[in-house]
Amino acid sequence: MATLRSEDQEFGSSLKIEPGEKFTISAQGNTQADHPLETQTWQHVKLTLINGPNVLEYQTRQGDEKVAELTLLQNATADIHTVAHAYLLCRYPQDEALFLAEKIEELVQEKRSQVLFEPAEPSFELTVKGAGGGVKVEFFVDAGNVETGIYRWDALGIRFFTNNQHLTAFVAELKSEFAC
Repeated sequence: MATLRSEDQEFGSSLKIEPGEKFTISAQGNTQADHPLETQTWQHVKLTLINGPNVLEYQTRQGDEKVAELTLLQNATADIHTVAHAYLLCRYPQDEALFLAEKIEELVQEKRSQVLFEPAEPSFELTVKGAGGGVKVEFFVDAGNVETGIYRWDALGIRFFTNNQHLTAFVAELKSEFAC
């Protein structure tokens, strides 16, 4: 699992992102031929927040998946299993794990001053930014979005300082774990 650690050795905090099962969905058109318009690949993730002795874990529970319908352009519909009510990253057509890794690498290389990341299916938000010689990390999980499907400010999260060495290790683990 990809782990982003705080620089604090005495009261350590960390964020862990662990890959889970991948699945593919296809949006079907409203034509006589009914050909797929788009194929998407998604991957479940397990999110773990650690702050000293406290641990919070978030993951999609097997059997709790719901089915949602999404109206697309020209009255096409998609049968989306587990997307609207799950902790996941899009892997195709945009690889969000690779996107996150690349943006954090740019931060380490000082090509950008911050990274703001929220996946296409917004179950969490990660902010990483330079702050006076260090790096500030804020990670919030919107569990209510997953459980109810209603997007609102109901998140639990973690904030800590880290350094470029920990960011580099996190990026390497993220790329390895998610095969980016």
